[in-house]
Amino acid sequence: MRVQEASNWLLGELTNHGRIPFRLACRRLTPWESLLVQHVLGRTDVEILTDPSLDAGLIPITRSALCGLSFWKPDELPESRTEPLALMRVPPEILDMVDEEERSWQAREAAEFHEVDAVLRGWESTGELDRRLAQLADWVERVETVYVFVGREVFSKSDAGSNTLTRDGRLADLRQRPLETWAAADRLFVVLAHCLFSSGRAVRFEEFNGVQLSATGLRHFLLERHANYCAAIGRLPHNPGGMPLPRLAEEVRALQNEVDRCSPLMRYRRINGLTFVKNEYLADFPLPRDPDVLPELVAHHGRVHLDVKPTGRVRTDLRSLATAAALLDAEAAAGDGDRAGHGAIGELLAAIVLSAIHATESDYGMSSSVRDLTRLRGARPGGPEGVLTLKKGNFFCCCLPHTTRMAATGEETGATLWRAAQRMMYNRWHFAPGEFAREDIPDKRHYFFPPQVPDIAEHAEHHHGGHIASRVRFSIRAPGAQVWHPPFTVFGHGFRGCYDIRLVRMEGPAYTLRELHEAVRHCSLVDELWRTLADGMQDATLPVRAVGGFDRDWYMSKGWQRLSAHVLAADALAVPG
Repeated sequence: MRVQEASNWLLGELTNHGRIPFRLACRRLTPWESLLVQHVLGRTDVEILTDPSLDAGLIPITRSALCGLSFWKPDELPESRTEPLALMRVPPEILDMVDEEERSWQAREAAEFHEVDAVLRGWESTGELDRRLAQLADWVERVETVYVFVGREVFSKSDAGSNTLTRDGRLADLRQRPLETWAAADRLFVVLAHCLFSSGRAVRFEEFNGVQLSATGLRHFLLERHANYCAAIGRLPHNPGGMPLPRLAEEVRALQNEVDRCSPLMRYRRINGLTFVKNEYLADFPLPRDPDVLPELVAHHGRVHLDVKPTGRVRTDLRSLATAAALLDAEAAAGDGDRAGHGAIGELLAAIVLSAIHATESDYGMSSSVRDLTRLRGARPGGPEGVLTLKKGNFFCCCLPHTTRMAATGEETGATLWRAAQRMMYNRWHFAPGEFAREDIPDKRHYFFPPQVPDIAEHAEHHHGGHIASRVRFSIRAPGAQVWHPPFTVFGHGFRGCYDIRLVRMEGPAYTLRELHEAVRHCSLVDELWRTLADGMQDATLPVRAVGGFDRDWYMSKGWQRLSAHVLAADALAVPG
């Protein structure tokens, strides 16, 4: 294979033909493999060969479902679980250079590993090693996907069908064995996973999904976060380079909270559905991150259907709209006892969702939450008892199509939206206990930590059955209560991730930061809606009925077409020019 063909072949295989960024693809490889790739790309004396009978001295290239592309040293025997793809011939001096650079990395890693071992010995000497392992196993269960490589070892609990940590008993096995018998990879994972959690809860695990986790890699990651967070809040950083990893992780967590509260930069994540990785970035998006004016679709709905004229103060206006809608629903319930429909609150929420869909040119979008706020009441203020009685049907999802963009799905539109809505109702049930103390939640009640920062996802249809069924390729999630605001507090407990705006494109192009900003602005409106209802309910100043509708019959009967906001948007698009 000619040099250009060899480089193109390698790039295509590494990046899944452009679906995985090259930077991320290299992070999936072991240090030796990554160094090799960086040395050979573009060289004129490198060949890719497909004849398995060729002489020794070549580098085998394999592929596997769990690890993707792998490169093996000439004297290594590829693992049996891998599929042979090709052989690579490189000049011997390249192998010398790669070995030298790997040796340098190993020296740095060995120095960091001494600290990892010291942490483990400290836990052992104080009798807390078993508690730490049990705690880690519980954290793993609260994260949607853990899919981490340490060398060629896989530490996982993922939708890719791999669960080495809990189902296959890797963590349970460590609890039965003396520390001195643990493999180096196990020692690394246990300590580094604890540091990741300390630096930002379990979502930090997902920063290393589909990539290599090492002590040097984690220190670099934490130092980068430390520097970025200090810059985001305008603080000159002290020298954190010599800090022990656990202390550095705690400092990063404290800085993160300051970034969320007062920085003009907003934390968000980019998700690659092929690798499960969720990388955090900082976007230039000054506070308060609300719309400058009430979106016209929402404002028109308020003027025509709620008799509320906007004043220009967005949150005040939304509060007036929510109050008017709640009063209309109370009047309707008192008049005929009909509580089956989605009501005025549902209509207002739909106007916000449809506005977000049209502002971002999404195929469809949604917002979900609990139907009846009174069901969140605990046996005592702040208690979880009400939440623990909830079932999937106690939640709802207002999932709406763009007025024109889903025309091609025809009669399947209702089924597609209902599948997405069901998934969101299940997610809401799954997230609901996530902000309570662990000791307040029964062991048998499975739950995930709820999402807290906005994210943009691409190639989301891989591995995820719900995304495949609902044709989710590109998506945006803007959760509330937003981290730059206080938690959504009801009956003495503060919630995060209990409502949101989600947007979907079934085909390209991928979303940009412009659309993410729009989703966040619209989530601010959803946030004010729910806070208004919760405050009125708790103060007994506003009658708040449960949100009805948005069930299977509603979707199968194309209920969205009867929404006032849908009619308005369709009429606006029908006007020439």
